[in-house]
Amino acid sequence: MSLPHFDNYPEFGTDRLRLRKPTLDDARALALIYGHPETSRYIPYPAAVGIATVQERLTQNLESARRGEGFRWILCEHGHDEPVGTAGLFQWSKADRRAEVGYVVSISQCGRGLMKELMPALLRFGFEEMKLHRIEAHVDPDNTASIRVLTRVGFQQEGVLRDNVADGESFRDTVMFSLLEGEWRKTG
Repeated sequence: MSLPHFDNYPEFGTDRLRLRKPTLDDARALALIYGHPETSRYIPYPAAVGIATVQERLTQNLESARRGEGFRWILCEHGHDEPVGTAGLFQWSKADRRAEVGYVVSISQCGRGLMKELMPALLRFGFEEMKLHRIEAHVDPDNTASIRVLTRVGFQQEGVLRDNVADGESFRDTVMFSLLEGEWRKTG
């Protein structure tokens, strides 16, 4: 099997969402999204994340994509450029045909079914375009909304990684989920 290579940053969409390449201009809106207390408790950003920190992270994400290590997209509603969240397939191991999925949605967008709509498109891109065999998700055990999103599309819990995320002076567990290409094809 030939491994995929992308000459351009891929973009695609769903009925309501467009997944586009990030720009440094997205930092202000993302800092607001990441900085909300309900959001920041599940992602590796402090609640008071600054624009410069987000720009640094966006630069790292763009460089990672250039090196072929995965993609992180800005989620926008069709007809608008303002970010309502992010989604990505990253930590891409082409040799192992595996990547990790992650997503963040603005607290104002929660409960609208955006992730339910987005996940099939992300999985299709991962399995069909990136030629993945396995997609992983690492989730805070208290993030029941994210766990629900994952299990609805077929992810299975594999185990708990104990104290593997530093949280200030303490550590948090992470629940590991995965979905294999064959499982996805049976249900998709």
